[in-house]
Amino acid sequence: MEFRNYEYLIYIVVSVFVPLLLLVSYSFYRRNFIKRIIKSDRSREMIVAAGYGRIAVKESLLALAILLCAIVLLKPSWGTETKKVEREGADVLIALDVSRSMLAADVAPNRLERAKAAVRWITESLKGDRIGLIVFAGDAFMMCPLTGDIDAFLQFLDSVGPDSVNLQGTNFGSMLGEAKKVFSRKRMTSKMLIVISDGEDHENSYDSYISFFKENAIEVYTLGIGRGEGDFIPSSGDKSTADLYYRDFDGNLIKTRKNRGLLENLSRSTSGKYIDITSSLSGLNDILGKIDRQQQNYFGSKIITERTDRTGIFLFALVVILMIEAFIGDGKPLKRKRKDA
Repeated sequence: MEFRNYEYLIYIVVSVFVPLLLLVSYSFYRRNFIKRIIKSDRSREMIVAAGYGRIAVKESLLALAILLCAIVLLKPSWGTETKKVEREGADVLIALDVSRSMLAADVAPNRLERAKAAVRWITESLKGDRIGLIVFAGDAFMMCPLTGDIDAFLQFLDSVGPDSVNLQGTNFGSMLGEAKKVFSRKRMTSKMLIVISDGEDHENSYDSYISFFKENAIEVYTLGIGRGEGDFIPSSGDKSTADLYYRDFDGNLIKTRKNRGLLENLSRSTSGKYIDITSSLSGLNDILGKIDRQQQNYFGSKIITERTDRTGIFLFALVVILMIEAFIGDGKPLKRKRKDA
């Protein structure tokens, strides 16, 4: 058995543990309360006629229902099935900043890992689309050509870092130049470029490429990363012997800050949109909506083998258990007999 949402295991465990803890706490409280009042004159009105047995059954069913909720959220699967998948979608081109400033930890664990998480989110949400990756720092190159093989693309993504580009710094002009080559050579179905960066640009040389994107109606969507106060840039030296952070020629620590203005200007000048993903990835829904509205190409079909989703079995069991629990009443309180006058 496998769980498709295994990466969310810790969150699901917490979400299940809390209601289970509340259920157990309430169970002990109710039993202790009955024990305290059983000697009073009102005991017959407070004790459930069905007794502890019926209460125990209902509580056990609720506990089982909570555990089934956890299994449903984990999306269990076992066995395999073969299916033919028609591949139709748009082309998505992403440019990822891998300069050393992206190692700043003002976004946990750092800006680059946050950017990679955004790329994975987009990639795993695509439906038949092809995706390509440009990486850039002081220079830029096509890390992964347009492909419909999502697993291969994610392998390329996992391998990228500051050492992927020899020339350090940040050059938006070089990145846009590489993107221009792709849009010029390929028959792209998509008229959009997704740029993920902290916005630092050491060359200020991208203005000459704006006209190409405007003339070809290519919208640039910029995803900004970094908090206002910024952070220091980790060095790549040996931590036991070298300084942990980069310094300038005067020995002062170098702090990197997000340049939101540059990113907003780049997207605005190409009729695109700026989205900040520092605190949340929810804004990426706008990106997916834009991709869905792009012209679709037929990329053929392929035979795939995948695990069979068995979530429905546990969901059905959950509904049955909740129905049984609802039909089991708590019993009516015993009424005190009236005394004859």
